[in-house]
Amino acid sequence: MRSVVAVLAGFITFSVALNGVQGIGTAVLRSMNPDLPATTTIVNYSTETRVAWLIWEAVSLIGAGYVAARIAASSPIAHATAMGLIQAVVTSSAMMSLQSDEPEWFWMTGIALMIPAAWLGGWLRVRTNVSARAPSP
Repeated sequence: MRSVVAVLAGFITFSVALNGVQGIGTAVLRSMNPDLPATTTIVNYSTETRVAWLIWEAVSLIGAGYVAARIAASSPIAHATAMGLIQAVVTSSAMMSLQSDEPEWFWMTGIALMIPAAWLGGWLRVRTNVSARAPSP
């Protein structure tokens, strides 16, 4: 049961971080450009905002992988990686089912970053946990 909670907590961490920044970023964008169409968000505004979004997505996944690894009772990196894999599957499904104006490179780059970023979050958790237990000289 703790494994499910760990992966779910990572998934929720990622979703909250992503949706929060999308909401805030879109609000800021609209305040700077009040004439934008209603469908414009921080994600689909420009190539630059898409690249910034992908960077934030990777950072969010690192954090989500860290959370999953922190909660997991054992195999923390495996739990973080499993969370990234599930997120990649969910995003791939969304890519295929949604009628999106996003370019394919945007979707594919995001999906390609998911598993390595989540793994890195798990690795960072293990690394900081080992450092915390190391005796001081």
